This record gives sequence, C-alpha cells and structure tokens, in this order.
Amino acid sequence: MSRVGRGKAFRQGLAERRAIVALEFAILSIPFFLLVLGVCEIAFDMFLQEATDLALQAGARQMEIGASKGSSSENSFINNYVCNTTAGRMLVCKNFHIKVLLLQSGQDFSTPAVSNGTLPLSGHKLDLSAYDGNAGQSVFCNAPPGTLLLISAIYVGPTFLSGLLPFYFNQTYNGYPVHAVLSQVGVASEQFPNPGSGAGAAPQC
Repeated sequence: MSRVGRGKAFRQGLAERRAIVALEFAILSIPFFLLVLGVCEIAFDMFLQEATDLALQAGARQMEIGASKGSSSENSFINNYVCNTTAGRMLVCKNFHIKVLLLQSGQDFSTPAVSNGTLPLSGHKLDLSAYDGNAGQSVFCNAPPGTLLLISAIYVGPTFLSGLLPFYFNQTYNGYPVHAVLSQVGVASEQFPNPGSGAGAAPQC
C-alpha cells in the first residue's frame, strides 16, 4: 500500500474511533448526569431537614422561656422566632407550617397519638389540615408556663427532578411534587409569669 493509501486509511480509522467515542459518551452521559442531579436533589432534601430542625429548635426555645407568649398567630411566631434565625433565613417563611400540642396527663413525647414522626399523608398528598386548620384557620397556640408541649413544623420545598423521576418524588401538595420535611421539638416551658392571652395574642394551649 502506498504512503497516500496508508494515510487515508489512518484518517478513516481515526474518524471511526472519534465517532465511537462520541456515541459512547452520548450513551453514558445520560445516566451520569441523572446520577449527579439525583445526588444534588438528595443533598437539597438533607439541607431542608437540617435547616428546618435548627430553625424550629430556635423558635421552640423562645416559646419555652415565654419570650414568644405575645405571638398573635402561627405566621407571627414563624416570622419573628423561626425565620428570624440563622437557619431560618435560608428558608422561605411561607413554606413553614407549625402545630403546637399541649400534652395532657398521662401523655409523654413517645405517645404514638402525640408524635409518630411521620408526615401527614393522604395517599401521596400532603394533608396539612392539622397544621393550618380547616378553611385556613390557624391552630397555633401559645405555651402556658410549666407545661409540656410538642412543637411540630413541616417545611414544604420545591423539587427539581420530579419530571424525570416521578416514581421518587411522589409526595404532592396543591397538585405539585414537593420535598416535605417534618421536624418536632418537645419542650417543658419554664415558670414564666402568666400574662393570660393578652390583647391580640393567640390563645394559650
């Protein structure tokens, strides 16, 4: 074979190898990028859980010492004592849903009726009626002194891969796939002076 023929054959072989590499990259890149995006989605979910835990702990501490006893509503408590923290500022206040439960005689934090540690789901739909009340009525209440309370928060965040992985993001709220995380803090409120409900304040639990 002449030098020209050998050069032509070499260039053809090189072009074929490039085509094969491009095809292999196209085949492998789809699952690779899905894996990378999936890791980012899981990391975002873990971030939401940690930030919600920290923000709720800070807010619960204010209720525990009676500093939040003048809160007039769930939104007031969230804006002033949950979102107004280092962790809370990284989240969207309107995505918080808070419920305060006063423990009765014979109940403790391990009572299943008090806390089963699971999201309130109806099928795959997030049911926040126990948090937001019926017809949007708040179920928030202020802590009386010297009582046991369980403060629960659900944070509802967006998803990014719900269209690609619908089998994984199967929790929905208002018809949209969401990341929903639950955080709960049990507190024994201190013996702070009891002001009663106070003008404009939410009722005591």
